[in-house]
Formats: sequence, C-alpha cells, structure tokens
Amino acid sequence: MIAPDLVIANGRVVDGCGNPWYHGDVAVRGDRIAAIGAAHTLRGRAVVDAGGRYIAPGFVDPHTHSDISILQHPRAESAVRQGVTTHVTGNCGMSAAPLGAAHRDETLHNWAHYWDISGVAWDWTSFRQYLKALELAGAAINIAPLVGHGALRLAVMGLAERPPTAKEQARMERLLDAALRAGAHGLSTGLVYPPGCYASTDELVRLCRVVGRHQAIYTSHVRGERETILGAVAEALAIARECGVAVEVSHNAPKWGAPEHAGANLALIEEARLDGLDATTDNDVHPELAPRLSRALPQPLLDLDRPALVRLLADRAERDNLRRAVAEDALPGAGYTGLLRHGRFDRIVILHAERHPELRGRSVADIAAERGRDGFDTFLDLIVEEDDRVVGIFDYIAQDDIKTLLRHPLAMVCSDGLVMPPAEDLDGTSLYWPCSYGEYPGILERYVRDEPVLRLEEAVRKMTSFPAQRFGLLDRGVLRPGLCADIVVFDLDKVRDRATNLYPHTYPFENIPHRHPEGLDWVLVNGRPVIAEGEHTGALPGRVLRRR
Repeated sequence: MIAPDLVIANGRVVDGCGNPWYHGDVAVRGDRIAAIGAAHTLRGRAVVDAGGRYIAPGFVDPHTHSDISILQHPRAESAVRQGVTTHVTGNCGMSAAPLGAAHRDETLHNWAHYWDISGVAWDWTSFRQYLKALELAGAAINIAPLVGHGALRLAVMGLAERPPTAKEQARMERLLDAALRAGAHGLSTGLVYPPGCYASTDELVRLCRVVGRHQAIYTSHVRGERETILGAVAEALAIARECGVAVEVSHNAPKWGAPEHAGANLALIEEARLDGLDATTDNDVHPELAPRLSRALPQPLLDLDRPALVRLLADRAERDNLRRAVAEDALPGAGYTGLLRHGRFDRIVILHAERHPELRGRSVADIAAERGRDGFDTFLDLIVEEDDRVVGIFDYIAQDDIKTLLRHPLAMVCSDGLVMPPAEDLDGTSLYWPCSYGEYPGILERYVRDEPVLRLEEAVRKMTSFPAQRFGLLDRGVLRPGLCADIVVFDLDKVRDRATNLYPHTYPFENIPHRHPEGLDWVLVNGRPVIAEGEHTGALPGRVLRRR
C-alpha cells in the first residue's frame, strides 16, 4: 500500500457533524483523506504532530463577496489564516457575471461602489467564461459560485428603475439557465440594493422557476431587514414555496428599527420547515459595518456618480426632498440605513475623513452638536465636505440577536466578508472589515471558549458540514476517508481574533486593526498545506467548485 503523503497525528478530531471530539490521527494522500485512526497509529511520508490540538474540516463560508477580490489576492490570506478553505460567492445579488456589453459601464460602476475593481481585466461576458478566468488565475481557497439577480438585471437592463419587458425577462431567464448549467450553485438576490430593489415578487418567481428546474438553491438578502423584516422573510419563503426550491435567508439578524427580535424571524423559518419547505439561514457575529456615509442614502441616489451626488446634496431643496424620502423609506434600504431614518447619529462614528482627520473616532451626533447643526444635515454636510469619501462605522445590530441566531440549529455561520489584501498592506485609514480577518477565530475565541454560547463541536458543525451540505459540497465539510482533504488544525486555548474591536463607537481609533488571527497553525486545501506552522506556503490549490 502506498504511504500517505501526510499524517496529522495525535490530535483531537472534530469530525464536523457535531459529534464529540476524539483522539486520533488523520492521513492525507493526494487531495483526499486516506485514513483516520487512533492517535499514534498512522504512518506517512511526513508527519505533523498536532500535540493535542484540534483537527477539524476546513471552514466553509456560505456568504462572501470575494468574486473580484479573489482575482486580486489569490493567496486569500485573510480567509485561509482563519481556517476558511471555501468561499461561497455571488451573494446579495452581486456576482461578477454575466456581463452585458450594452450595460458594461453600469455594472462596473455598481461594483465600484463596494470594492476597488482596478487591476481586473473583466474580459468575460458569460458565467462560464468568468469561472474559467477564476481557474486560470488560481487561488489558495475553493470558490463555490452563485449567480446574482442584480448581475442578471444589469446585464439585460442596466440600472433601470422599472419592471422588465417580456423580452427582458426572458433574456434574464436564459442567462440564469446558462449560469446554472455552467456550475452556479443557485440564484442570489439583494433586494435592498440597486438594481435588485426595483424587482417585483413576480419577476423573482419567474427566475426561481428556472432555479427549480435545476434543483438549485435560492439565497436572499431580503427586501427589508428593519421595519419590514418579517414581511420580507415571508416573501423569500413564499417565492421558494411556489417554485419548489430550497431557500437560504442571508445574514438574518434584524437591524436597527426592526419591530421584533431575531426569534420572530426564526419562527417564520421554523414554521416553513414544519410545512415542508427546505429553509435555513446564516449570520455573522459583527454588529457593525463601515461603508461610505452615502451608502445609507435612498437607493436611486446610489446610482449617481460622485460629482452628481455632491451637487445634489449641496442643494437645499433637494435636501428637503431627501429628508422626506428617508422618512418614507419606500424602498427599504440595507440594515444600517435604519440609523439614518431613526436619527441615531450617536451610533455612526467617523472612521475615515481625509480632509478632516480630526473627526476620526467622533460620532456624527457629537460633530453636529459642536457645529450647532441638525444631525441629518451634518451627515450630508460631511459627504459634501469630503467629496463622498467619508467612511463611518454604523453600529446597528444587537449582540443578543447575534447570539440568538448563533445558537439556533437552523442558522449556520457566515462572514459576509471577502478576501482582503494582506493585513500588512493596509494602513487602517479607510477600511474596517474585521469579519474578513477574524470571523471564525472570533467565534471560537468569544462564543466557544470565553463565553460559551456553543459547544465546540456544534460551532464546528455550523462552520463545516452544515454549509457544505447546504450548497451541495458533499465531498467536503466532514472528516471521513475518501472525502476532500480540506483541514484546519487549531489550538483553542491560543485562538485569538486580532481584527475585531467589540465596541468601535467608543474606541479611540489610533489603530483600526486588520490583523491576522493567532492559534490556527495548519490549513490544508485539497490536501496541500497552505498554512504550515502559522505561515503561508504560497500554494494555490483551491478549485472552482461547480454545482453537480
């Protein structure tokens, strides 16, 4: 018999299914787990002594936005150093393909709102071509793609604020069918962002019928996460029920202004499952987000370029119209916009203001009081003064709701992050994305070890076999002979999330950390070490995982 290439010996094996850990060895041959045996019983060409550390499946992140950044940062250090070996991309309606020639500029404009897209060729049109571009580029982690409803709409009708014509609807359905045939795992929607927010339920039902024919999944950033959250979750469930598809309700914590706690959202999903609907959810554990302040404005304004937006906000009459639009909330925006609607400027803290760096670490409410101005006007003044380059931390989710979701058996763990540049390449002045560097170690540190919200084995299940099963990655997420060797070795006593500041609105902001975690010593992707004794090996063994 050919000896295994590598044996991880003398560890505490956490299989990913929620079973209690046990002492054992894990052997790897090629890209597969070759054997699992009692501690100190397996032999291989190379042996790593785990020394009692935990051996678990590589973490599967079911909700990320790495579609473009993985092409820019293929080493994926911010992900793989957390023990994450697979990213599900294309969430919230935002996938990088398909790309329509007639609306290419609008698509790139829309992406540029969220991420620096420079250095990427964007030389594909179809979803299949995009996946081939990913494969040619190589990556340290696996990518399991979704196709975004927003991408379909942009390819066919740009940022038009209207229903599609019959011809446009049919073309979106054809593009969706082609993406699913190319390997997309399902359809995602982002119904609080342009252009997804302009879609009717009927438009989504017709698309989800295509999803149903492929027996794929529907994932949804629902139409409202605040006052309308229960109706929005109900809409997602109703669409899935009508079309006979499985549904994943994305990052389902209620946001500021929601009438109920997380238990109410979860009750809807529980009820749907009792009625026979395959429905689950996910959530991350960070209560804040740091977008540009302008991203909290009503959706039609998000389509404007920077000069047009600044001109509009400088106009007194337009400001009055905008104040009314925020109050009416006709198209419910992303969760953090609730702070603007409810005037909670004390929970919006300036992170980056290039022209006024002295404002860093101060709340909009505090700045307004100093200036003798209304909070709303001060918020808009800052956008104008900084030429729409001012970034704020919006503290908009309750920790109790995060813990409720974390405990719930129907909720898996996600980051809602993306592959980021290496930590040493960031100066911390313009970005605050701790979930992209510390989500998974942070859960192990805070909610398993220090404040036990979850058993270790249950936390690992929510990070591995649960999301892998949900997205049809049935050869991953579990430590079993014959399955793919995506593996992480960690020391629970030493795991530390060094990227997350739990109380950003009181932090002095001398240094906003984008730092890699500690205590995750080995990470294998498809059998090859990417992290070895805490150091990146430079290996790029990740694969594009197409739906089968």
